[in-house]
Amino acid sequence: MNEGKSLTQNEIDNILDETINLSIISKLLKLNLITEKQFYILKEKIKTFY
Repeated sequence: MNEGKSLTQNEIDNILDETINLSIISKLLKLNLITEKQFYILKEKIKTFY
């Protein structure tokens, strides 16, 4: 019997959105288009969206 938590569609959408946004800013950092400081600021802002 699966006793894990079932996620709502809204929760799934939020997880996907956060993952996509973190992926984008990670790429920007890797390409040196943003600084590490900017990366962490954006990362914190992304977490507060959800």
